[in-house]
Amino acid sequence: MSLVWDVIVFELRRSLTLGRIAIWGLLVAFPIAIVTTMRTIATLEMGDRYDPSQMSEPFGFTIYFLIPEVTCLLGLLLWATPAISTEIEGQTWIYLATRRAGRRMVLIGKYLTAVMWTASAAIVSASVCIAIAGDAGGMRMWVVMLVLSVLSCMVHAALYVLIGIISYRRTMVTAVVYTMLVEYGASFIPALINKLTINYRLRGLLADWMGFDSVRSQAENVFGSEPPETHLLVLFAITLALLGIALYRVERGEYPTQQEG
Repeated sequence: MSLVWDVIVFELRRSLTLGRIAIWGLLVAFPIAIVTTMRTIATLEMGDRYDPSQMSEPFGFTIYFLIPEVTCLLGLLLWATPAISTEIEGQTWIYLATRRAGRRMVLIGKYLTAVMWTASAAIVSASVCIAIAGDAGGMRMWVVMLVLSVLSCMVHAALYVLIGIISYRRTMVTAVVYTMLVEYGASFIPALINKLTINYRLRGLLADWMGFDSVRSQAENVFGSEPPETHLLVLFAITLALLGIALYRVERGEYPTQQEG
C-alpha cells in the first residue's frame, strides 16, 4: 500500500500548478454562479412573497444536477480517464510494468487521487451553493449533496478509469460519448436499461433522502421506486465490478512502451 500512497502524493503534488488549480476553481465556481443567479431572480420576482420552503425542490434538483451530475463528471473526465494514457505518453509505463504489482498499485492510486481531487471541488461548491440557497437548503440538503457527490465520484471514477484502460488512445472522446449516450440518455428511458445506469441510482437516493415524494410519484421511471438500500448496494456493486475489471485488464493488457513514428 505504500506504493499507492506514493502515487497519491505524487499526483496531488503534480496538481498544484496554476492550470490545474484554475480548473479546480472553475469547477467550484460554475455551480455557485448558477445558484446565485437563481436565488437572485427568485428573490426579485417574488419579493415579499419569497418563501424558502417552496424552493426546496427547485434548489435541490438544480444543485444535484450541477454538482453530482456535472461538476463531478467533468472533473473525473480530466483526472480519471487519462490514468494510463498519460503514463504511456510520458514513456513511464515500462518502469511501472516492471515493478511488482506496479500496474495495479498505480491504477488504484490514480483512481483514489481522481476521487479526492474531484470530490474536494464538489464538496466546496455544494457547501457554498447550499449556503446561498439559505433556508431552502439547510443541513439536510447539505449532507445529502455531499454524500451524493462522493458516491458519484467513486462510481464514475471507476467507470472512467476502465474506459481509459480499454480505449487508452481516445479516452476522452470515448468517455464523453458514453456519458452522453448512457448516463444522460439511457438513464431517462423508462425501461430496464436505465436501472443499470449510475445517475438513475443517484437520482433515486436524492428523491428518497430529500423526501421529494410528489415529484417521484410523477416520474417513477426517472427516480425509481426502490429503497435507498437497493440503490446503495447497486452503486457499490458497480464500483467493485468496474474496478475489478479494470485491475484485471491493466494487469493482463499490453500497452505500447514507445511512441509510434
